[in-house]
Amino acid sequence: MSGIVIIGAGHAGVNVAASLRKLDAEVAITLLSAEDQIPYHRPPLSKKAVFDESLPIEMLQANGYYEKANIDLRLKTPVASIDTTAKSVTLADGNQLPYEQLVIATGTKLRDLPAPGGELAQGVYTYADIQSLGPRLQAANKLVVVGGGFIGCEVAAGALKMGKQVSLLITGPRALRKAVAPILGETVTQLHRDSGMDVRTGCRVQEITPQGVSTDQGFVEADLVITGIGADANMQLAQDAGLQTQNGILVNQFGHTSAAHIYAVGDVAEFPYGSGEHKASLRLESIQNATDQGALVAANIIAERQQQAYKAYAPTPWFWSDQGDLKLQMAGLGSLDAEHKVLPGNTDTTLTVVHLQDNIMIAVDTLNVPGNHLAARKLLEMKKPISWAMIEEYEFDLKKLFKALR
Repeated sequence: MSGIVIIGAGHAGVNVAASLRKLDAEVAITLLSAEDQIPYHRPPLSKKAVFDESLPIEMLQANGYYEKANIDLRLKTPVASIDTTAKSVTLADGNQLPYEQLVIATGTKLRDLPAPGGELAQGVYTYADIQSLGPRLQAANKLVVVGGGFIGCEVAAGALKMGKQVSLLITGPRALRKAVAPILGETVTQLHRDSGMDVRTGCRVQEITPQGVSTDQGFVEADLVITGIGADANMQLAQDAGLQTQNGILVNQFGHTSAAHIYAVGDVAEFPYGSGEHKASLRLESIQNATDQGALVAANIIAERQQQAYKAYAPTPWFWSDQGDLKLQMAGLGSLDAEHKVLPGNTDTTLTVVHLQDNIMIAVDTLNVPGNHLAARKLLEMKKPISWAMIEEYEFDLKKLFKALR
C-alpha cells in the first residue's frame, strides 16, 4: 500500500512523520534511515556526548513510539534513486517502494578537509562518528581542531574542559566569521584564548600527518585531529531525479520541490525568505528550521491529500551554540553587511549585538544573555518594524520594549 515516504530520519524527517500522524491517524507513513540507530538528537553530539566516556545518545522519540504511532521506521535502508514518473523510490537492496507523496529530508554531509592527509582528520556528525571518535578523544593529550565555525568551537571548548591541550585553527580573522556579528566573533575568539586554548587565526592547513598538522604558521603537534569546516546539502538523490537544486533542493513557500508530490525539508531544503528588495533564497541548518518546516510540510501534505489551501513558511530563525562556559544564541537572520550596535550593560563574558538593516532590527546575537535572546525572538516574531530609536526609548531593555508592543 502506497502512502507517504520520508527519506531521512533526522530532526526534520521525524518531525514530518510525527506531525503527519497527529493530523491523520490512518495514512501510511514510511520513514527511511540509512543509519542503524533509532533517530536521535544531533546537537548534543558535539556539545556534550563526544566528551562523555559513556557516549550518551538522546532519542528524538521515546522507546516504542514508532510502533505505537504505526510509523514504519526502516533502519539501515539507504535509498538508491527516485523515479518521479513512476512515483517510487528504489532502495539500495534493489527493492522498490511506491509513494503518493515523497519527502526528502536527507540533511547535509560534512566537507572533507582539502589537504594532503585530510583523511586522517575526523568529523563529528553522526552517532557512529562519536562512537569512533570518543575513545580516541579520551586517550589523546594534544588535540587540533580545524575550523572556527560552531562545531569546531564546540568541540575545541569541550576538549579543553576535559584537560586536553587544544589548538583551534581558523582560516579567517576570527571564529564564527560568517555566523555572527564581527564584534561577537572577536569576543568569542578572545575568550577562548583567555581560557588557555591555542587559537590561530589566518591559519591555513598544508598537510596532516600522524604526528600533527603542518600549517603556514608552523607545525602543530597532535594525537588527534578533528575537522569542522562545514557541510553541504545532501542532495545527490534529488539531482539525479531531475529536481531543481542550487545551494539546496529548491522549494517554494509551501515546501514543494519542482517535481509533483515531492517535498523537501530541513537542512537540505532551500526556500524563499524575506520580501521586497531583501527577498532571498535560503538554506538553514538549525533545529528550529527542521522542526517548524517539518510541521508545516506535514500540514501541506495533508492539505494536498484533502485538496485544501496550503500554508506558507515564514519563520523567525533562531540558533544556539554551547562552547564550554559560553552560550551563544542568535535570533533572526543576521548579516555581516548590516549595521551592528551593542546594547550597553555588558560584562567581560556577556554581550548583546543588534543587527540593523535600513535602521530596522533584523537579528540579535547574544553571549550569555538568555533573557535578551528570548525577548528578541518575541519581538522578531511580531513582524513589526523595530528601530534603534525604539530600543533607545525603552532604555535598551528588549523585554520592556516587547511588553510595550504586545
